[in-house]
Amino acid sequence: MFLKSIRFKIVFWYTVILALVLSLFSILVYANLSKTLYYDFNNLLQLKAEGVVDSIDTYWELEKQEGVRQGATAAVFTKINNLNFVKIAQRWVKEESTDPGLLGIIVDIFGSDGKNIASSRNGPRTDYLRQENLAAILQGHSVFDNVLFTDNHSKKNTLMRQFSIPVIENNRLAYVVRVSSPMTTFQSALNKLRFIFFLLLPLVIFISSIAGFFLADLIIKPLKNIIKTVRRITAENLKLRIKLPDTKDEIKRLADTFNAMLEKLDASFTSQKQMIQDISHELRTPLTIMRGEMEVALKKARSPEEYKVVLESSLEEIGRLSFIVENLLILSRFDSQEVSLDIKPIAIARFLNDIVSDVRIIAQRKRIVITCSCPDYVFVRGDESQLRRAFLNIIDNAIKYTPEGGKILVNVEKTETEVQIKVSDTGIGISRENLPFIFDRFFRVDKSRSSEGFGLGLSITKSIIEAHKGSVIISSELGKGTEMRVIFPD
Repeated sequence: MFLKSIRFKIVFWYTVILALVLSLFSILVYANLSKTLYYDFNNLLQLKAEGVVDSIDTYWELEKQEGVRQGATAAVFTKINNLNFVKIAQRWVKEESTDPGLLGIIVDIFGSDGKNIASSRNGPRTDYLRQENLAAILQGHSVFDNVLFTDNHSKKNTLMRQFSIPVIENNRLAYVVRVSSPMTTFQSALNKLRFIFFLLLPLVIFISSIAGFFLADLIIKPLKNIIKTVRRITAENLKLRIKLPDTKDEIKRLADTFNAMLEKLDASFTSQKQMIQDISHELRTPLTIMRGEMEVALKKARSPEEYKVVLESSLEEIGRLSFIVENLLILSRFDSQEVSLDIKPIAIARFLNDIVSDVRIIAQRKRIVITCSCPDYVFVRGDESQLRRAFLNIIDNAIKYTPEGGKILVNVEKTETEVQIKVSDTGIGISRENLPFIFDRFFRVDKSRSSEGFGLGLSITKSIIEAHKGSVIISSELGKGTEMRVIFPD
């Protein structure tokens, strides 16, 4: 279970990524330092070699000037295969070998044939230049080289870095200066760095992994609290809510999402429970009537006319039951989003005028005046048959609860973002305490008027409007009338 837990996965991937990042960082640091040390070491050897060349040439020029003053010709003072130059080079090496600037540096001077003509006493001596180096030097190239020397006494191996620079005179090789220095300090620095990386890298990863466990615990703790709370939630205990952590991170959003889901589930369960109770109540009345009439009819023999009255009454109650079941089926389809809407542009003026014409006959029986104020240029996209059902419910409701001689006004207003359709009446109005429940299923303001309807019309209306991405707002004042606003996005 632990290996499959989120905490283990967080720590595992955190450790893997940290190890990769630190390893890559160590490699880059090591490579960069090695390159820098090589570069600086080569520059040092090159500067030392050039200094040796300048010093020997200066030394030679002084001897040349002294010889010319004593009557010698300048042509005698050539450096190429000249015994005098060999003596000068040997003398310079002996005098300069104790120079602090050359400490740790081995100086070798070779003739044009590659033979060693002078060498400092602070290091191993080689009699000849290596053939591959001499070939490059004869072409005028300076050469870097690594050579492994073995001490005859201690049998200790020392890796030496060498730099050979040719000195040209009259387009010919006069002599070669080679400076050498052990790479002990260079290698020691890199070895220490490697040791530090190999020692510290696993240690840092181990310590970070331990810290990762504590970090994962801090992250997982709110999730554990959420899990503990969710396990206590049942269908009978949907009022319980998850305590929100004092953060603004994903865990708080998760808790918010769970609470929002619980709100919806609670509302859904409550709605279903209430609907079952309401359905039971609504179905009980017609079923009781049917049963009572049939029981009375069966107590003794009746005439055909009496049986006909019972059957007609039963048929009327069956019609009421069918109407309730049909409306509940419509609501159920809207709730489960199974209704397929045939969306088309609707000319709202023609649409509302047709509805008003259909209900005007019913309104005239109560001497109610219906006025429709609808501009011709307003269009709404929707399913005409479904919207017709919705607005018929609204206007029929207005007629039903408007006393004789009242007025109903249907008005359309268009803004840049929406279309508002207002149906206002001068009816009996709705009390403030009943307004929040007006769209609930089976809710009726006047419970005694069961013959007036079943309390499903406005619920169906709201479902249809919301399926069209619209909204319904009702405002009312008891004794002064009601206004129903249907708002569609433009």
